[in-house]
Amino acid sequence: MWKNQNQNRADLFGSSSSSNQNSAYNREQQTALLYEQQNDLRMEELASKVSALNRITIDIQNEVHGQHAILDQNSNSFNEFGASFATTVKKLNVMVSQKLGKSMCWMVSAIVILFFIVYFILTRMNST
Repeated sequence: MWKNQNQNRADLFGSSSSSNQNSAYNREQQTALLYEQQNDLRMEELASKVSALNRITIDIQNEVHGQHAILDQNSNSFNEFGASFATTVKKLNVMVSQKLGKSMCWMVSAIVILFFIVYFILTRMNST
């Protein structure tokens, strides 16, 4: 009977140990809910960062493929230039081996040197 009266009094005034247990349980639930919300927020932030890193990785991959294609094109161009240059050197050797070719080579060299001298003089005069 005393327990029943104490329970009624506790229910009426809210001062029983069971209400303390309920409030502690409610605080634990609120804390757990708060942690869960913070966890969800952090998960969303992490997902956005992972997505950004994924986009950056894809961009880097595309750039690497593009650079690789450019290097292949340059390699082909240099190979073509090397073949053309080798042919030119062979023709120049044939021309120099002939008597008329030697004088032609000297004349072309003198004209090229004269052109650079005139160009240098004209650029010096225009700059001052």
